[in-house]
Amino acid sequence: MPNFKKNSEALEIAKFFDPSTSDGPITHIFDEIQKRHELQLILEQALGKMDLVQYAPEIFLGEITVEGEIKLMTQKAVLVSKLKNKLPSLLNYFRESGFPLKAIHLKVSPKLIPISTAKDDSYLHHAPLEVSTSSKDAWQNLLKETDEDSPVYQAVKKLLKRIN
Repeated sequence: MPNFKKNSEALEIAKFFDPSTSDGPITHIFDEIQKRHELQLILEQALGKMDLVQYAPEIFLGEITVEGEIKLMTQKAVLVSKLKNKLPSLLNYFRESGFPLKAIHLKVSPKLIPISTAKDDSYLHHAPLEVSTSSKDAWQNLLKETDEDSPVYQAVKKLLKRIN
């Protein structure tokens, strides 16, 4: 990303979105978004020519370097193995479309895990633990021998509430 000079002058927000200014940070961001969109379209076209268009929704662009390298990401390892054999053709297709890429790297991305919301408090409610009678007796003996002001005492007390 290019370095932009800090400006102490107050600017109107509209100046950032003015298409006639080609040196602003917003223009650079829009250019990068447009480039990324074009690369994604070319990827889909290339997959179509290689009879792999059904996998297009599962393959997306990762990092794009200034050196001319891109990473293609997918959550399915089987797609990586299918695409490895097609990399020379894919690279050639990008070059013929006007993007002088030097390399394409394939990566398997981790599966997304949804973040629980504040309304979802199911993690707070645990199923009761199944503990043998002799284990319960051992925990109760430990509780009797521990000082009531100790954090261990409080922890064992909570455990005994859960297992009873």
